[in-house]
Amino acid sequence: MNKNIKLYDRLETYSLNLHLLSERSGVAYSTVYNLFTGKKDISCATGESLYKIARFLGMSMDELYRSLSTSDDDPKQLFPDFLLMWEDEVISSVKIGDKNIHIDRYVIHPVKQIFYKDNISRFEFGEIIRSRCWDENRPDIDTLLRLIGLNEFNPYEICRKTHGKMIQDDTWFKFEGETINYDTLIGRKNAS
Repeated sequence: MNKNIKLYDRLETYSLNLHLLSERSGVAYSTVYNLFTGKKDISCATGESLYKIARFLGMSMDELYRSLSTSDDDPKQLFPDFLLMWEDEVISSVKIGDKNIHIDRYVIHPVKQIFYKDNISRFEFGEIIRSRCWDENRPDIDTLLRLIGLNEFNPYEICRKTHGKMIQDDTWFKFEGETINYDTLIGRKNAS
C-alpha cells in the first residue's frame, strides 16, 4: 500500500480496500493496484482514471496526484500559476501552492471575480476549475474534447487548452509567459 498517510486515512474513512475502490470508482483493479502499491508511476495513468478515483475519494486530482506520486513533483506541474483576466484587464494573480492556492485579487467585482477569498484549498480550486469546463455528461462531450486535442475529460487540461474561457463571460486565464490578448483568444481580428 502507498505509504501516504492521508491517502491511507481516506481509504479507511470510506472502509475501502483496493478491490472496493476499483469497483466503486469504475477504474480497473490492475490500475488501482499498480498506482496504490507504487508498481506503476502515476504519469502512466490516464487522466480519466485519476479523475474517477479522486472524485470517488472526495479529493482534487492534484491532491490524489501528490498522494500517489513517489517524487517531490512541483504542484505547478498539474496547473501553472496564472493571471485571472477580464478581457485585457488583470483581475487577480493566482499562485499554486502545495496545500493552498493564494489569490491576489486586484478587482473585487461580483461579475468579474471568480475567486471569493484570498486563499482557497486545492479542493475548492479544483471545483472552480471544473466549473470553467463543459458538463462532462453532454452527449457531444467526446466531440468537444477532440476539437481541443483531448481524448478524455480532465478539467485541468481542458482549462489549459481553453484558458478557462466560457461563452457567458469575458473571464479567462493567462498563463505565465504567454503574450496572448483577449482578441486573439476569442479569434477576433484586430481592427487595425
